[in-house]
Amino acid sequence: MQRRLRVLLAVGLVVPMILLSGCLFNIFQTAKMVQSGDVAVLIGSGLMNIGSVEDPAWALTPQARLAFGLSDTINLGLHTGALIPLSSGEPGWMGWTGDMKFSVVNDPESISLAVGFGGGNGIHFIGWGIFGEIFLDLNVFPLFFAYQPTIPLSGEGIVVWHDVAIGMALVLSEKARLIIEVDTRNLGLLSYGIGFDISF
Repeated sequence: MQRRLRVLLAVGLVVPMILLSGCLFNIFQTAKMVQSGDVAVLIGSGLMNIGSVEDPAWALTPQARLAFGLSDTINLGLHTGALIPLSSGEPGWMGWTGDMKFSVVNDPESISLAVGFGGGNGIHFIGWGIFGEIFLDLNVFPLFFAYQPTIPLSGEGIVVWHDVAIGMALVLSEKARLIIEVDTRNLGLLSYGIGFDISF
């Protein structure tokens, strides 16, 4: 009887921990907008521990993102990626997201601010999910912050995950940037990301 109770308690603790963590896409976005008629392509990867601190299980998350400049202040984005555990090397698809981003403030001498919303399907959401977006760029220094409150639609009740990214967007040319960031979900799951972003 006690053993069955311990098993039920363990399952009761593990399932919510999985639902509150998941595997996350790196945000790989800043408040910078793709200009009207342009397309931006980002190729990058994250590195995250999907195990525990005592028993780490590192995985690569190669990702691709397309962004379309519908206007100078409105962008449409599509994001997808894979999860490759380093222990097995067997890739699995993480899913996809789509989002709309709107420029609110764009002052090259101080800050840029953009907001958006989106949704998608995959292990990032443990099924289907929706999210909001807030992006803040410090234009006097290549530092940016991104926040995505995410609501998975597959669970019972409403749960909000807090996806946060902090990083640097290093300008390589007028059309190319190197994005280096750290993403976290609920201050628990960490992913270290690097991506090359080019627009044309």
